[in-house]
This record gives sequence, structure tokens and C-alpha cells, in this order.
Amino acid sequence: MLSRHAFAAVETGLRFTAVADGEPTVSGRIARWAERSRALGARVQEARTRHGSLDFGLGLVERDSEIGGALLAGALAYRLFVLLLPTSLLLITGLGLYAGSVGESVSKAAHDAGLHGVIGSQVAETASGRHKLLVFLLMIPAIAYALAALYRAIAKVHGLAWLGSARGARTSARGIAFLGVALAVQLVATEVVTLVSRTSALEAALALLVYAAVVGAGWLAVSLELPHRDVGWTRLVPGAALVGVGLFGVHIFNRYITTRIIEGRANTYGALGIATALLFSLVLVGRLIVVSAELNAALDERRTQRDAALPDRG
Repeated sequence: MLSRHAFAAVETGLRFTAVADGEPTVSGRIARWAERSRALGARVQEARTRHGSLDFGLGLVERDSEIGGALLAGALAYRLFVLLLPTSLLLITGLGLYAGSVGESVSKAAHDAGLHGVIGSQVAETASGRHKLLVFLLMIPAIAYALAALYRAIAKVHGLAWLGSARGARTSARGIAFLGVALAVQLVATEVVTLVSRTSALEAALALLVYAAVVGAGWLAVSLELPHRDVGWTRLVPGAALVGVGLFGVHIFNRYITTRIIEGRANTYGALGIATALLFSLVLVGRLIVVSAELNAALDERRTQRDAALPDRG
């Protein structure tokens, strides 16, 4: 057997043989990458002291990592899905009840509502089932429960982003009502934008701007009821604007990608592909909610630190 010193000499010789041939070893490459990473990190930290925007952006990323923003977005996506299911059943059975009251076929009512292709046929088939009134009535308390659970989850997210803890997150009837109204307004605004976009391009652009403003205003009203530090409503505007513009982007994604997958590729991808596309869009919505709270909290902290750094004028 080789002695300990002989084994170390052989190992050292094997380690540097490739270097002598002009090719670095794996350990040498890892050490070089680690050194470059440390140098890059040092340069970034130095740049943070000179550029406030870079420091703010990296601080926002660090805050998101500390509170587990990705996990929170997934939890919100689940709550949104739980709310979406009874809401869809309520609207579908309501469509069936409406078609029966006016003497129209469910297929024609679905077509008039803008539902075509696979979506329209599935909605018409579901709305034509029995016990529509019973399902419609049962979905009302189910929606109320899912809406309260969603508001509770959003309140905990805001508590973590603003206060660093979700213990103070409380559920209020007023907050739940505001959230329900905001979601209803967002749904109506989406339908209006869809109808207007079929006309001229100018009207479609104006409708999109109004959509972002209306949805943002609705989320601002909800944000006032959610946990946050004692600040004025104007300090909640950036996050609300982000939600308005972001939901517009999610609407575009659902219209041009999700809908085409459902209608054109339903036989190829099946129910799994449809569910994946839907859940991905819900995760995007959850991400917007989390980042909007983090943005408002980070901006408020920055203003507070800047005001504290000002010299005492008294």
C-alpha cells in the first residue's frame, strides 16, 4: 500500500497533469467560477452604493426571497382556483337558467355570450344538465367561503410583506366585500375589452388603458383594507398600478395563448394541458399580488429612510 505522503504526491500529480497540458481540471474550473462569482458579487455590492435603483431592485428580490414569494404565489393560485371552480359553475348554470327563461337554446345563449368552439360546447353541455337551480343556489355559499379564504390568504401575504409577520392578518367583512366587487369589476372589464377590441385598433387601445385604470383602482380599494403600515392611500398606488397593468398582461396571455390551447389543441394536450395553462395564469396572478405588496412596502421603507436621513430643520 502507498503511504500517506506517496498517495498525496500521486493525487497532486494527477491534479496538475491536465494543467501542464494546457487544459484546466474540473476542480480548477470550479475554483475559477467561484472566484469570478465572488468578484461579480463584490462589484454588484459596490454598484449598489452608487445606484439607488439597483439597490432598490436587489432589495426587492431579497425581500421576496426572505418571505418565500414563490411559495406564497402558489398558495394564492390554489385559492384562486378554488374560487374559480364554483364561480364557473354559478355562471354556467345561470346561463342555463337564463336560456330557459327566455326560451332560447343553451347553445345559442352560449354563442351570444361570446363562447365558441370547445369552450362553448362544453358550457352548453354543462348548462343543459338537470338540477340547474339547485347547483346555482349551492354555489352561492361556496363562492362566499372561497372568497373569504382567498382574502385571508392575501391578508397574510400583505402582513408578511409589510410587517414581517402574518399574525396580525385579520379577515373583515368589508375587505371580503371589496375583494368580491374588485373581482367582479375585473371580470366585467375583461368582457368589455374583448368586445371593444373587435372594433378599431384605437378604441381597443383606449379600452385597455381604461381596463388597467379600473382594475388598478379596484385593487387600491382592496389594499386599503389589507394589513399595512400607517401610510396614506397614495403610497399604495404603485402596487395597485402594477396589479392593473399586470392583469392586463395576464388577460393578453389568456386570450392569445390559453384560449388557443383550449380550443385548438384540446385533443392533443387533453385536460392536463388545459389545467396546466390555467394554473400557470393563476400563478402569474398570485405573483402580481405578492410583488405588489412587496413593492409598496419597499417604497415606503425607502421613503422613511430618506426622511430620517434628512438633517433636522428645527
